Amino acid sequence: MKFFIPHAATRDQGEIVYQSIKKFASQQMAWEISDRRIMFMKYSHDSKEYTVEVGEKEKRTGEEVIAILESTGSYLVCTENRGVVRGEPIMIGKHEVSLVNDFE
Repeated sequence: MKFFIPHAATRDQGEIVYQSIKKFASQQMAWEISDRRIMFMKYSHDSKEYTVEVGEKEKRTGEEVIAILESTGSYLVCTENRGVVRGEPIMIGKHEVSLVNDFE
């Protein structure tokens, strides 16, 4: 699947939003964010299995996933209130992840 940001009217608008999310996450976490564009991820947390996918609801918060970012030791799941408009992204340790699919 080609890269997209949910609700962006154009690719250019999506790119602007994506770069803003990366910058905000980097500032919030004080971590460098890679250029990898992740579409889907499967992971375990507290002995439960979860999946997150851009454009779908994140089960623990009930919010739509806008972007999934990668930093050195963690993945960052960004929803409106967790990493996009305010707050820190949902942190998922790389050791918790069993599958990652990137956009084309």
